[in-house]
Amino acid sequence: MKKLTIFALLVVLFCGTALSAKDFDWSECWCNYGGGVEKGDLIINLGGGFYYSDLDYAKYDDFWFIPPAMVEVQFAQPIWKLPFTFGAYAGFHGYHYNYNTLENGKTVKKDAYFWGTFFGGEAAYHIMLPPDGLDLYAVTRVGGSIPFVKPGSYWEPDYFHVGEAIGATWYFGKVFGLNLEFGYPFSKVGVSFKF
Repeated sequence: MKKLTIFALLVVLFCGTALSAKDFDWSECWCNYGGGVEKGDLIINLGGGFYYSDLDYAKYDDFWFIPPAMVEVQFAQPIWKLPFTFGAYAGFHGYHYNYNTLENGKTVKKDAYFWGTFFGGEAAYHIMLPPDGLDLYAVTRVGGSIPFVKPGSYWEPDYFHVGEAIGATWYFGKVFGLNLEFGYPFSKVGVSFKF
């Protein structure tokens, strides 16, 4: 039943795209924002997701993690004819695990955890494809993390990260949309507001 539902949704999506693509100017898709985004727009994304470096510790005992929650602010500013947005992001995430270590010849179980914030800058290239509410983009991010840990605790720093992702935002009007993104160092889903 699930496969049939997914197939039906894909058929509806492709049929809708094909119908809306009849009058679409394909020669200009590379130099226009999608989803009604225009030069000078401010875009705010709120979301949560999955931080891939947290999985490095899944092999240890008592592993758990707090998925990242984040906010992004982007400003639409074309370069030449290319539709770019520039902005910043910030959020927080955490994880915990137990590990064994030797102390005075004995194996001792210790706690390790990370709780902190991550932040950085980003630049995204947008492309316009049918249907009208869809905004597709590829983004590059450079950022880092600041841990909040108590003295004496063990953690492995994740101070610096560089990543790329592809994403899409579907705008349901002039202001509100849903955002989905896959990439590194995190993937996310959330809501988008355009002003």
